Amino acid sequence: MHEIRIVKPEIRNFELVKGEEAWREVVYSARMSGVPEGIPEGEVFKMMVRNDYGSALEHVIIKFDVKMSKGNAAELLEHRMASHSGYSTRYIKVFQETLCKEGESYEVILPTPLMGDKQKMEQLMNAISKSFEVYENLLMAGSPKEHARYVLPFCTAVGIYHFTINLRSLLNLLGLRLCVRASPEFRCLASQLYFNLIDKMPILRGLVGCRGFMRGACPESDVTGVRAGKQHPFYPPCPFKNPESNIYIPTLRELREGAKIGKFDVEKAVEVQERIFRRWANWEV
Repeated sequence: MHEIRIVKPEIRNFELVKGEEAWREVVYSARMSGVPEGIPEGEVFKMMVRNDYGSALEHVIIKFDVKMSKGNAAELLEHRMASHSGYSTRYIKVFQETLCKEGESYEVILPTPLMGDKQKMEQLMNAISKSFEVYENLLMAGSPKEHARYVLPFCTAVGIYHFTINLRSLLNLLGLRLCVRASPEFRCLASQLYFNLIDKMPILRGLVGCRGFMRGACPESDVTGVRAGKQHPFYPPCPFKNPESNIYIPTLRELREGAKIGKFDVEKAVEVQERIFRRWANWEV
């Protein structure tokens, strides 16, 4: 049977259409809608993002390729305001060399907490190996690929898409998927997207993060293990939940109940977020 390789979720070929000047499309659209010429271009753009005047943001187009597990790919496709073309397990064997430059093999994406547990990993890899063995046996017995694929495990790394998305939709994706409650696999991908986006459009630094960071209030009001109650063992701690911190972001419920908010240190918040995002992007165990 072919080798089984454990790989990380990955963003490739990130492209910002019109490059470094793409953000000026937003300014042009805002001016057309009545924003005065006296306001500097950079401030106009930031105002559109901060105030969620989203229609103007739709004129900025981003393209990228993504590799994730087939099972978790459904989460990516929940972001429907986008166009995608995908790898077809109906027509292509899952161990095609086009996916694995080092030779034909199966690629799988596994949760990082499991990779640190030898006993659980052994059980998981045995089940995965058996699934791929049955897949190959079905193909050799003459079953078409579209039938044999039903035995493929959730973790198979054929959630591969070429994606085209506008800035408004991408910021929505990042706000949701850079949250500590997002699935580890999607946090990894969202973090890679974040750094690609900030690299191509540095004017966005300080404006992008989880929904709480972007809105100034977290909508995850009553989520036990994240913003309330005992910390969930499989969620990272939220860096913004401490009321004594100068990067405290209240939940909507806390605001309604009269939460006291001091001066918010944006630079520190960005630094803390990016430190976390780097760990997620690196798919660290």
